[in-house]
Amino acid sequence: GANGRTPAHLAIPTLDPVTLLSVLASVTEHVGLVATVSTTLNEPLNVADKFATLDHVSRGRSGWNIVTTAHPAAAWNFNLATLPEKSFRYQRADEFVTVTNILWDSALPPGAGANPEISHIGRWFSLSGRLATARLPQGRPVLVQAGQSGDGRDFAAKTAEAIFCPAKTLADGRAYRDDIRARLPQFGRSVDDVKVMPGLSFVLESTEAAAIAKDEELLALASPQLCIEYLSESVGYDLTTCRHDGPVPLDKILAGCELPAEDIRKMLDPAVKRGSTLLEFAQTYVRTPRGHHVFRGTPEQLADLMGLWLTEGACDGFTLQPAYMPGELELFVEQVVPLLQRRGLLRREYRSETLRGHLGLAGV
Repeated sequence: GANGRTPAHLAIPTLDPVTLLSVLASVTEHVGLVATVSTTLNEPLNVADKFATLDHVSRGRSGWNIVTTAHPAAAWNFNLATLPEKSFRYQRADEFVTVTNILWDSALPPGAGANPEISHIGRWFSLSGRLATARLPQGRPVLVQAGQSGDGRDFAAKTAEAIFCPAKTLADGRAYRDDIRARLPQFGRSVDDVKVMPGLSFVLESTEAAAIAKDEELLALASPQLCIEYLSESVGYDLTTCRHDGPVPLDKILAGCELPAEDIRKMLDPAVKRGSTLLEFAQTYVRTPRGHHVFRGTPEQLADLMGLWLTEGACDGFTLQPAYMPGELELFVEQVVPLLQRRGLLRREYRSETLRGHLGLAGV
């Protein structure tokens, strides 16, 4: 495949998320429907229209995961030689969200008369008009973000209502949540306005030993070729032509990778210092879901862990990342959910019809 990637092996599906979630809206009642859409390679009116439609067809369950696009190669599909520099991408994203909020707010309830014309003249966008739809059931979609850098965290603190982040340990989770909360007052926001939900990967079994054995079996399914391809995708460099039993070719990767070299150096340095072969590192890398906590154990142990993180201020909830779908998620629903409900950590029934309501966020 191109750049060391076999299309059939790609981990990330390529279906358009808003279209897919519009279909899912018709076969679900309560689940929130959050689509990832970039502010760097779209226009506010298109995005406002898409999410207004998704909110209407789902009766108020839409969410927008706001990204600024990091992969340089994405620019080539949009008639750009390169992506704008990172701080510019965040400045554009900030104004982009402002404009989409103005557009959603311009949609009036039925019978409210003609929508007033709205206008905005800014650095990145100018518009004059209105959103040609009735008011969204939620007012606005829930805004989700995953800022990690200083710029990203400021952007999340200013705009996001739910934040997805990696946190390998309880201490990592608490440090991230505390940092975001410390940034909120400068944007006129309070801690009730934002829910921090780190990723939680899990493998469940009746004993901890059995869960570890199951995880090892799953990981053994990844062939050496697949491990190398996955690492190639992650570093933005074709490693399939490199010697798998040789050292990690750091200089070659840094000179030719599509992603920011400093980020890639940080990722590879430990393996280089250990003297790992390329394949050894690739096989290790497959086991670590990009900085998230990996749990292997019993349903009771997972419920204990989730309760501890919540009470210790490491998060407000979790973004579940089952080891495989749908089986591992079904185990969670059948065996962990009742434990969380009995402990008063999870609702027994939905008291709202909207995603905002489910998350305990204020209406707009």
